[in-house]
Amino acid sequence: MANISSKLIHPEHDLKPMKPRDPFYCVACKEIGFGPGYGCPQCVVRIHKECARPSPTMSRMIQMKHHSLKFYPDMKGENRKAGVCSACSRLVQGCGYGSSWGDDFHPACLALPESIMVNGAEARLSYEMKSNCRWCHKIEFYVGKDKLPSWSYTGRKGRYHVGCVQDMVIESFRNGEFAPAKEGDSAGRMQIKVDLSRGISGFFGIGLGQLALRGLIASITSDPSALAG
Repeated sequence: MANISSKLIHPEHDLKPMKPRDPFYCVACKEIGFGPGYGCPQCVVRIHKECARPSPTMSRMIQMKHHSLKFYPDMKGENRKAGVCSACSRLVQGCGYGSSWGDDFHPACLALPESIMVNGAEARLSYEMKSNCRWCHKIEFYVGKDKLPSWSYTGRKGRYHVGCVQDMVIESFRNGEFAPAKEGDSAGRMQIKVDLSRGISGFFGIGLGQLALRGLIASITSDPSALAG
């Protein structure tokens, strides 16, 4: 059973555990979700398990640095302004965490897997970005003169922004080549297959508003194919 935070997010009905194979739109953090979560059969509402059952000790980096985190059901509430997630560089527009050192995070970004498979090659989670991303061909992103923070996945065959990996998952799903990590299998990793040669333009390739709109349509219609555009 989901805990009290899910009651704040969706008070109308109890949320049930679900294990979708397809990406879904999380109504709590307003981002795309992958893997296990919670859902409402009556309303076709879907929520990350990390948003329904927040735990501030999810991230190894947070544990190492001994920072404290506070969960907000709405990051724009309590006289706060919506910030940028220090892991994926996207706006934190729904629920999220504020840290003791001033950074914001999506709950799911604090539970990122330590490694993923991109076109058959392992890439491991890193808390920095040192060279060009093979998806967007950039190292850093800016809004005006402000540089956006970003974690990355790094392997022998390249680096990828965490935010770009999210777009790569959508592309992989669209092409029928996406396989989520197997829950409970320590060797199971998310499998992503994409064409890295075609180049991506713009901020993470897919506009944030466009992606959110697709997710909202997918959640309303219960049709994950809406994420593919």
